[in-house]
Amino acid sequence: NNITLVHVSSDYVFDGTQVPHKEDEPFSPLSVYGESKAGGDIAASMAPKHYIMRTSWVVGKGKNFVKTMKELAEKGVEPKVVNDQLGRLTFTEDLAGAIHLVVENGAPYGTYNITNDGPVVSWADIAKIVYEKTGHNPESVTGVPTEQYYKGQKGIAPRPLKSELDLTKIKSTGFEPRDWQEALADYLEELNNQ
Repeated sequence: NNITLVHVSSDYVFDGTQVPHKEDEPFSPLSVYGESKAGGDIAASMAPKHYIMRTSWVVGKGKNFVKTMKELAEKGVEPKVVNDQLGRLTFTEDLAGAIHLVVENGAPYGTYNITNDGPVVSWADIAKIVYEKTGHNPESVTGVPTEQYYKGQKGIAPRPLKSELDLTKIKSTGFEPRDWQEALADYLEELNNQ
C-alpha cells in the first residue's frame, strides 16, 4: 500500500558492551524481551519505506522513573537506585519531534537513534537531580549496583548496563535533541504546576 512504517525500538536489542551504540551495530540482546525487540526491528525493516527509531530511558506523561522519584522524595523515602546502568533520558515530546522531522522532511529510510543529548549518567544520578530540583536532599538517594538491586527478584529482563546511543545520524537530519538536563528541568516544572 506504499505506506511509511514508523517503528519505535529499544536499547534492549544490545548487550551494552559497544558504546555509543550505532544504528548498524549487530543485535546482541541479553533476554527474551530484548530478542523480541530485535525481532520487531527485523520485521519492521522488511517494509520498503520504514523508520526504526531506537530509543531508551523514556519519560512521558504516564508512570515513569522521574515521577516515581519525585513522589518518593515528597514522601521522605530514601531510595536505593541503580548506579551502574548508564545512559540518557528520552522525553516523549523530543522523540515525537524527531519522528515528525524525519517523516515530514523525507529523511532517508532506515534506523535512527534518538535520545535527548547531554552527558551519560546513571539512574542514581538522575534520582539525585530529581531530589535536589524538588527541594529534597540528594544524599537521600543511595546508589547500588544492578546485581544488588535485583537480588532475589525473578522475572526481571536484564537491560544493557551501557545504553548510550550515538546521535550523529539523527543530528544529520537537522534534528537537534535538547539536553536531557534542560528537558528534565522543564518536565519537573510542568509536574509542579499540575
